[in-house]
Amino acid sequence: MASSNQTQGGGVILLTIIVAMVVMLIPMSEGLRTVRPEWLLLTLMYWALALPYRMGVGYAWFVGLLMDVLTGGPLGVLAFSYALVIYLVLHFHLQLRQFPVWQQALSLMSLVLLVQLISVLMTSKQAGLHIWLPAITSTLLWPIFYIFLRGIRRSFHVR
Repeated sequence: MASSNQTQGGGVILLTIIVAMVVMLIPMSEGLRTVRPEWLLLTLMYWALALPYRMGVGYAWFVGLLMDVLTGGPLGVLAFSYALVIYLVLHFHLQLRQFPVWQQALSLMSLVLLVQLISVLMTSKQAGLHIWLPAITSTLLWPIFYIFLRGIRRSFHVR
């Protein structure tokens, strides 16, 4: 009986990731798309921080590969980016969890920016100040997003 209570809420984790994917796929004007936070990456990072034994590099790679296919982007760019970021979050999760939420946001900003830089380097996108915009909006929204997902995790007793 104890083993069945060890982990639960896999459906909640999956549902939050699917919702984040759908939000990332909503068509937007170019102006809005450049400032859109990296909802899916924020979701993956939250679960990697909250439940590092449940969120792995392979999971992040698969989600990134699926997003590559769904967005029609170069195959493997998001898969590689997400896997690298989740590897770094998992590697440093004990340190990151000790930070206040605002400091976590600043730390995670560099990881969102890393995804943007990889995208520029591996595709024909033009580098410019616009690559900072998703990192900035993701950073500003992290505290709210963190509290929201933590509330979901606690409400559904996700372990």
